[in-house]
Amino acid sequence: MRQYIIRRLIYSTIILALVSVMVFGMVRLLPGDPIRAAMQANVDLTDDSIVQEVRARYGLDRPVHVQYVMWLRDFFFGDWGISLSSGEKVSEMFWRRLPVTLELFVGATFWAWLLGIPAGILGALKRNTYADATVTTFAIFGVSIPSFWEGILFIYLFAVILRIFPPSGFVPFSDNPIQNILSVFMPSFVMGTHAAGTLARYVRSSLLEVLGQDYIRTARAKGLKERAVVIKHAAKPALIPVVTIIGLSWGYLVAGSFIVEFMFAIPGLGRMGVDAIFARDFPVIQSVLIITALNVLAANFFVDILYGFLDPRVRVQK
Repeated sequence: MRQYIIRRLIYSTIILALVSVMVFGMVRLLPGDPIRAAMQANVDLTDDSIVQEVRARYGLDRPVHVQYVMWLRDFFFGDWGISLSSGEKVSEMFWRRLPVTLELFVGATFWAWLLGIPAGILGALKRNTYADATVTTFAIFGVSIPSFWEGILFIYLFAVILRIFPPSGFVPFSDNPIQNILSVFMPSFVMGTHAAGTLARYVRSSLLEVLGQDYIRTARAKGLKERAVVIKHAAKPALIPVVTIIGLSWGYLVAGSFIVEFMFAIPGLGRMGVDAIFARDFPVIQSVLIITALNVLAANFFVDILYGFLDPRVRVQK
């Protein structure tokens, strides 16, 4: 198991290195001059010496490979740079917005598991029935509907017409717990439905495959109740491929947070990243993207480790 963990760590490190190069390169390819864009509201840009002074302050006058090494070194030592648009430390902006995004992630994961896992189990146990058809339809809709379109429908229906939830904005839990739940209900549900649809499909197919095995038929032939057969004999083997999907769903939640937070005006990391892209604020863009990549890699790493515990055959693969 130790060799398996070390191997996964090496793979994750290589991927992270490649992602960091891609992030650094893509940010440099954005159109326009980020320094001039950040200074145009406060500084006379006809004085090129001021622009060059600011460019030197951020290290942008050095060769690209030197900039990359300096950025990577400073990032892993906790210095994520200064925002060009607000002048704040990027690390302080990150830690201030992180709890908001984590709350959305917890809510989205709750909806994904609450809807996806029972729906998949129901579809497998009621195969080729109306319940199975309903579950399959729900899963297809959950996977197919774009987050921005679903968000618009929810805002129009539940905020404009029914006026149950606020259309946008965020209220901290410490200020008003009820308003906090109402403000994150729709965005977390929109983020969770895609993962729920994917989860339902894989739970159904995995459980159906396990229920068709010989040892399941033997357990039924011994007179065990169907509930005992499913819980004691089918649940764990069926869970093995589903664990991978849960890890991948976390990556979908990270990507979906950019659209959902911007649409619902949630002041989280996704909204910070979108605002930074519009402002060409490259220190913030780089930090948000690399943290997003770290988050996805960490989720997949822990899924790989859990997968190794659930299925010993995975650990011995070369």
